Amino acid sequence: MHNIALIAALEGTRHQVTTDWFAIMAMLKTRNMSDDAIKIVYNDLCAGLRVTTRGVTLAKAMDSDLDKSIV
Repeated sequence: MHNIALIAALEGTRHQVTTDWFAIMAMLKTRNMSDDAIKIVYNDLCAGLRVTTRGVTLAKAMDSDLDKSIV
């Protein structure tokens, strides 16, 4: 897995931050997510999908379009 730029939003809030895959992966591991499930989340994000899991909504940040309304 490579590091990718992400936009993350906590469920139930409008607060959004830019982060990266390695930070999110570490957070998901602390929340007892399996390695297979983490790989699925990574593949979905790389495909351009928006993913909601473990209390956070994630989307891949586009280089030319860092529009925070994506999530």
